[in-house]
Amino acid sequence: MSSINSTSFSYLTTSNKRFTGLASGMDIDSIVEKLMKAESAKMEKLQQQKQKYEWQRDSYRSVNSKLESFRTELFDKYKPSSFIPKSASVSDPTKVSVTASSSAAGSLEISSVTNLAKSASKAGALNSVNTLNSSHKLSDLGVSSSGTAKFTINGEEKSFVYNPSDSIDSIVSKLKSAGFENAKFVNGFYDETNNIYVNGSFSLGQDVEVTADNENFLQQIGFNASVGDTLVSTDISQTVIPPGGYKANNASTLKDLGLDLSDKEKGELTFNVLQKDGSMKATTIEYKETDTVNQLVERINASGAGVTALFSDGQLSLNTTATGEAAGGSLQVLSDTGESLLSSIGFSANATGQIANGENAVYTINGITKTSQTNSINELGYSITLNKTFTDGPVSVSATDDTDAIVKQVKSFVELYNGLVESLNSPLKERKEYSYQPLTDAQKAAMSEDEIKKWEEKAKKGVLRNDSAVSTVVSNMRSAIYSISTDKDSKYNSIFNIGITTTKTYSDGGKLEIDEKKLKAAIEENPEAVMDLFTRSAEGNDKGGLITQFRETAKTGIDTIAKKAGKAGAVDNTFTLGKDLISVESKIKDWQSKLKKIEERYFKQFSAMETAMQKANSQASLFMSNS
Repeated sequence: MSSINSTSFSYLTTSNKRFTGLASGMDIDSIVEKLMKAESAKMEKLQQQKQKYEWQRDSYRSVNSKLESFRTELFDKYKPSSFIPKSASVSDPTKVSVTASSSAAGSLEISSVTNLAKSASKAGALNSVNTLNSSHKLSDLGVSSSGTAKFTINGEEKSFVYNPSDSIDSIVSKLKSAGFENAKFVNGFYDETNNIYVNGSFSLGQDVEVTADNENFLQQIGFNASVGDTLVSTDISQTVIPPGGYKANNASTLKDLGLDLSDKEKGELTFNVLQKDGSMKATTIEYKETDTVNQLVERINASGAGVTALFSDGQLSLNTTATGEAAGGSLQVLSDTGESLLSSIGFSANATGQIANGENAVYTINGITKTSQTNSINELGYSITLNKTFTDGPVSVSATDDTDAIVKQVKSFVELYNGLVESLNSPLKERKEYSYQPLTDAQKAAMSEDEIKKWEEKAKKGVLRNDSAVSTVVSNMRSAIYSISTDKDSKYNSIFNIGITTTKTYSDGGKLEIDEKKLKAAIEENPEAVMDLFTRSAEGNDKGGLITQFRETAKTGIDTIAKKAGKAGAVDNTFTLGKDLISVESKIKDWQSKLKKIEERYFKQFSAMETAMQKANSQASLFMSNS
């Protein structure tokens, strides 16, 4: 069901503030409304003209959007370097991988690859820590084999299996599942008052009887327990810190690892790292004593420095994203305003300077030994990836024109052009619906939203019919098609000679069609001539190939239309239709002021009439009473 436009409309602006018709009995508001409707006819014509200008502006901008998309796609998809695809051939693809651009020329021989490019890498064990935390494992407590712990809680027997690889945190969860609801583990810490380390400890949180089924487990996690004993809820485990401490883990803090910032709140570590483009980039990372190893790793990885940090089993590794070597190292520490973070935690012997250096690829191609910071190299239009080292070459590389891919490329271009032609010809041919003019506010108030939408669809038709600016774009593109030529080959010196012609159907408006057999033959015989017809750059009096001319024609059309309709967000006084809109809006405002005065004049006239009639009625009443 169509929705109804409930907006009310009145031609009056002041009548709702008046009390009229008391003496005459006339509906003054209705009379003035009809008078104002007639008076408003000229202003409504101006409002309709304003709407036409807006529709025309929007239609022009829609055309420009299509032309801009056309230009962009021509540039992105049909560059000279990619218009004529080539197929690469390599004698041993396990050693090198190759792709060929349109400019690939000649053949190459790679006789050896003696080294592959590698990223800078440094790995090392961090300092041990002196206390346990919940991320440590039972193996850190000396548990070397699996077992089963059984407990009787509130008369119910519960058990669970524990393994050396279980974390302390997971053991707490297992204890809770077995009925020890208040079980917990308190991380170890350094007691600065007494200058000693206090190890982490378990607390079961309730009384429990030690039996043969749980004695071993309880002893392994640090409780002083023997069969027959009862551990009370306040008992805690006591584990002796081994002489070498414990392996660091993700939850270990930098302070646990040996960092001492003294009175400083934070430190700043500045990496200097080789990037993929060959430049060095300095990146600063903040750190605090309370940061965990995991937080430090995440901060390094999120910094954008070009370094990947990884921590596992007590060891930290730093790897550059980019491969290759650099003077002074491809992974360096420029400065550290804290207390030498990397050396403090045991990762690096040096506080600043080179941490590690990558390696360059070393290869011999066509008899010349070269180096590269990456394993991807470009030679004579070939993109080559070095897969592995070898000295038993050579690996031969060559390229041939990919005829099928070229045909596909030309077909894609023709489809793009035909789509543009259709989208431009459509508004040029669209007939105007003269019986459908822009709706006035009064007309809209009497219609449903669906009725308004359908009406305006018809009213908008033909706003660009036979428009000269749009027609010129279509005409100039068609002229380019007929005039384009190349001196590369007299046999294939026009697009018609390579199998591309305009369709014979007049209503197609100049669309192109392809004789694929003829096109393929031209490509196989002289691909350079085909490419020249399409992609040749403009130079001097030479306007260039078809794509070059199409882009220039589209740009000229965009500029011409922008002068008429402006671009999105443009100020109205900077383009023709905008100035027309300013003019018509000014006239509308003048009319609105004029109509207000006319309305006031009408009400004054009727008010005077009312006063006169009231006076006459009073006199008549007086005469009647005296007779």
